[in-house]
Amino acid sequence: MRLLLVEDDDSLAKALRRGLVAKGFAVDHADSAEFAAVLVGENPYDLVVLDLALPGADGLSLLDTLRARRSAVPVLILTARGSVEDRVKGLDRGADDYLRKPFAFSELVARIRALLRRGDSLAAVVLRVGDVELDTRRFEVRRGGARVTLTAKEFAILEYLLRHAGELVTRSMLLEHCWDESYEGLSNLVDVHVSRLRRKLESAGAAAPLRSIRGAGYVFGEIAR
Repeated sequence: MRLLLVEDDDSLAKALRRGLVAKGFAVDHADSAEFAAVLVGENPYDLVVLDLALPGADGLSLLDTLRARRSAVPVLILTARGSVEDRVKGLDRGADDYLRKPFAFSELVARIRALLRRGDSLAAVVLRVGDVELDTRRFEVRRGGARVTLTAKEFAILEYLLRHAGELVTRSMLLEHCWDESYEGLSNLVDVHVSRLRRKLESAGAAAPLRSIRGAGYVFGEIAR
């Protein structure tokens, strides 16, 4: 899943981004509402984590811009403003959740996961296709009951493939949802990661139910009819 973190405190942003990437998210960072609006217009984010106290236009202005564009991307407000009035104002203007600073990182991750589950396609916490099982809360993957150790990027790719099981997933789709703006454009980057993922899945059982479709992308499991 790809997130946009809008936070002008550089040290906090770096710490949050580092922690979220370790949890398997692809994270872009914007330090202003103006830059965030540009990024949202260019990339298909699954969720926005939004600070309110930003230089120039504040977070609520960005929220207004998103909803005026009819963007349905979930927005989690992250701010030191914690009064009931502030929370109501943010929720009334289109935010989906509100977390007051200071906060526990584990709660932030739990709230992000909860918001992502609201969409029908993201409802499952534990994903299963055949004998492959992925638990988003425990950051754990098993095949046939055996633990499979993956990197954060491999976990993100597998989660996306499982959420689209039986469908063709193109390389562009994986790049858009599993990589951030720092992607360097190496032509075989996706293939390399998918190949490593396949080998790890196969080390815990028979051939992985992950097929490469020449010139198109990948399909996990049986193709949906």
